[in-house]
Amino acid sequence: MTVQRTTFQTRARTIDHLGRGQIADCPTAVSELWKNAYDAYADSVSLHVFDGSPAVGAIYDDGLGMSRADFLERWLVVGTDSKIRDRDDQADVPEGRTPRPRQGEKGIGRLSAAFLAPVTLILSKRAGSDFAAVMVDWRLFENPYLALEDIAVAVEGFTSTREILGLLDSMRATLTANVRPDEDDPRHDRLTAAWSRFDEYERALGLSETTSERILAGARVQLEERHLRDWPVFAGTRETGTAILLLDVHRELSVQVDTSAADDDAEVEVVKLDLVKTLTGFTDPFEEDREPFDYEVVLHQGEQRRAIVRAADVFGIDEFRTLEHSIDGGFDELGVFRGKLRVLGKDRGEITHVPTRPPPRGSRERLGPVKFCIGTFEQDADASTHPKAVHAALSAKTDQYGGVYVYRDNLRIMPYGNPESDLYAIEERRSRHAGRYFWAHRRSFGRTAFTREQNPNLRDKAGREGLVDNRAFRELRILVEDLLVSVGKRYFGTDSDIRKGELEEIKARNKAAAEAAQKATRARASTFRKFLKSNAEPVRQAVEAAGALRQRLAGALAQQDPGEVALASEELDALRDERDRLRVPQVPSKLGDQEVAYRRYRDDYRALGAAIDAAGNEISAALEVMRVEPPDAVATRRLQSNQSRLSARVDRFRKIIDAQISELREKWRAQAESDFKQYYLLASPQLQDLERGIRLGTVLNGLDATAAQLEEDFVGRYEPFLRALEQLRNDIDLEGALAVTEDERAQLDRRVNDFNVLAQMGIAIEIIGHELDTMDAEVRRNLHRLPADVQKSDAYRLAFEAHSAITDRLRFLAPLRLAGYRSRETITGDSIADFVQDFFRRRLKDERVEFTATPAFRSIRVIDLRSRLLPVFINLVNNALYWVRFVDDRRITLDLVGELVVVADSGPGVDPDDIPNLFDLFFTRRTNGRGVGLHLCKLNLAVSHHDIRYAGPEDSKVLPGANFIIEFRGMTHG
Repeated sequence: MTVQRTTFQTRARTIDHLGRGQIADCPTAVSELWKNAYDAYADSVSLHVFDGSPAVGAIYDDGLGMSRADFLERWLVVGTDSKIRDRDDQADVPEGRTPRPRQGEKGIGRLSAAFLAPVTLILSKRAGSDFAAVMVDWRLFENPYLALEDIAVAVEGFTSTREILGLLDSMRATLTANVRPDEDDPRHDRLTAAWSRFDEYERALGLSETTSERILAGARVQLEERHLRDWPVFAGTRETGTAILLLDVHRELSVQVDTSAADDDAEVEVVKLDLVKTLTGFTDPFEEDREPFDYEVVLHQGEQRRAIVRAADVFGIDEFRTLEHSIDGGFDELGVFRGKLRVLGKDRGEITHVPTRPPPRGSRERLGPVKFCIGTFEQDADASTHPKAVHAALSAKTDQYGGVYVYRDNLRIMPYGNPESDLYAIEERRSRHAGRYFWAHRRSFGRTAFTREQNPNLRDKAGREGLVDNRAFRELRILVEDLLVSVGKRYFGTDSDIRKGELEEIKARNKAAAEAAQKATRARASTFRKFLKSNAEPVRQAVEAAGALRQRLAGALAQQDPGEVALASEELDALRDERDRLRVPQVPSKLGDQEVAYRRYRDDYRALGAAIDAAGNEISAALEVMRVEPPDAVATRRLQSNQSRLSARVDRFRKIIDAQISELREKWRAQAESDFKQYYLLASPQLQDLERGIRLGTVLNGLDATAAQLEEDFVGRYEPFLRALEQLRNDIDLEGALAVTEDERAQLDRRVNDFNVLAQMGIAIEIIGHELDTMDAEVRRNLHRLPADVQKSDAYRLAFEAHSAITDRLRFLAPLRLAGYRSRETITGDSIADFVQDFFRRRLKDERVEFTATPAFRSIRVIDLRSRLLPVFINLVNNALYWVRFVDDRRITLDLVGELVVVADSGPGVDPDDIPNLFDLFFTRRTNGRGVGLHLCKLNLAVSHHDIRYAGPEDSKVLPGANFIIEFRGMTHG
């Protein structure tokens, strides 16, 4: 019997199984392609999704790139020998770079592109080589009747990025020839028969469109220049790199830019959140010495460009180290964990945890060294050592970054860290006893990290959706779970002696601090209110007295009366003393109904100061002119007068301080005398328990418990006072520090409320923007259906013009237009001025406002987006139009002073106390104002590294009212 020799036959469907069939979801497919960029020594990689019909995706990197030969010999060879070559071939390592551990294991990660889109166009540029391109239609590989060698892939070479779009037709023709081959094509009979059988099979299934029909229809998908602009090679910022264009991108990506998707579609929301959650933290943010590798996910909707994932948007090692609960260390090869422990905000030193049994040492089962850290914070803010604002911020970050991630060679292994991927069964144990087991997966931040070299047995599953469930993997889980249970019980959970001993003290301290802060706030407000009420009249009288003094002084100067000048000098010293007494104390963060009274008092006090300073200058000038005494005698008397006045003031302060210190001393002496007796009064009755037959051990425990409680009370009573004294001894202004803290807390409270309002505004604006075009079309359609005679009337014309005007303004000012990214152009001051004047033409005329743009302003040139800069000027001029209504001289001017653009008006100007808050969200002094415009102006300009501020004392004013200064980066003029 003769043995027949044969070989395996490869069907095209094999590629489909290795590509789409091995990938769990879109984020996993993207991560595989990002890993390929990492292997190519890219410094950055990005995913872009462009709206359109159909949507287009793109993955760009700035790595080594590929030549045409690389495509033919490596990229198009499935299962390349990279895994073996990686051990000794360093030819691909760029000069001066440290070799990177290769991420690819099987040489099939590139096939992940098949999951993301039916058609892929890969463009690449390698140093010293021409550009190369490959186009693949992955649907060709769905036909089970085709042999792999019968499918042709389009490969092209070219020399310039300008040739890219022109190559597409010929490359598409190569692909469609796999479905409709020419008569002289050697594959003609085999391809025709294979597609005939597959079409017949699909029609029998009732499909409305066969795969071959979809392939031929897909050839019409168009690429545009906007799909290439963000590729660093196309933009000219890098010499090498690769772009993977995904034509008719997968629905999980297309819904990210689909504005027609229902806002309340739960499935769409899940898909969007999953993309962000899975790709966030792609590189290990807890590793301090990792090589930089930047990544981002960017959505393009029209001109809008929005990044939803960025390498910087992570919970990193610096934030981790601030957590009040954490362990941070690693397991060695014997499974022993050594690391740092932090509990309730205090570093507790190094800990060592030895496993109940060591992991196996066999080469195929061995588990190598593994880094591990996990941290969290108290759920109850009142029990936390974190300040309330920090606690709130951490709570918000758990939704974005919470979970225990897994990293190999600094790159994330999906999907560990996602809410549904609780590798160490943390939530399952927590469900049995939350207090004892302590840790919560969604409220923790942490990671497991290892290297392929030290842990070759921790391997990816075929579908890249985690690690293979082998012994090394199970041993890893056992080690970490044992550690979490042990440290949870011993240090963190309800059974922990540390928690039992310190938690109640922390709660009491936080409560006392909150009550003290509230008491101090109320006291400040009360003191401030009393001060305004009791000194409002005296400050007005002092202003009048200063005015009268200056009038008398003017008469004395006119008559050259030195005696009257001397009397005026004495009265001025008395006014200076009064000014010191009337000085405004620390202003509370919330003035409430006292704001009007405070502003009136502040203005009077400033007027008093100005009058006193002016009178002092006039007296000094008079004494110099009259020469009644020698100059040195006059100067000496002034020195002595000032010294006497200041000494008297210091003496008053000293006496007040002495009196208050004496009062405090007596108060604390009395408190101490009372506390000396507290323990005896509380504990001595317990001795009688012995006579009633209570066991000695019980009585002793009771005595110790009473002592411990009193000790805690005494610490809480005396230590804050001692700390306050220490701060006073170190010249720390406690009232100023408290005011700053109170102001920050009040500001945070306001921001929370502001963001709630902003969310409601955002919803309303989004609805308006979404419906604007539809409503506009409906109104226009019905207006045009009116009878012809109606359309000729003035009423119809005015209505139509008003409707067109409002829709034009809404479209222009819509947030989506403000967020534009591309189409930069040279914007001139001339075009800005003309646009603003046209926009407000009717208001300027109706409100009798003179609008001027100087020749200097009209000469400026800035390269940016019109949709970014023009709304800034619209907002500023709109505000100016409101404020000039309150004056008779109504002017608005756009000017250039030096290198600074100035938008000025002749209105009342901005109150000095309001200047620090001008650009805060929702801050406004306008009646019915929203307080959004200036905030958006600053944000819009900051995107292009421009800046806007209110003119300070050192700046030149163009008009007497408000003057806003814009510093344009890269501006030219003249």
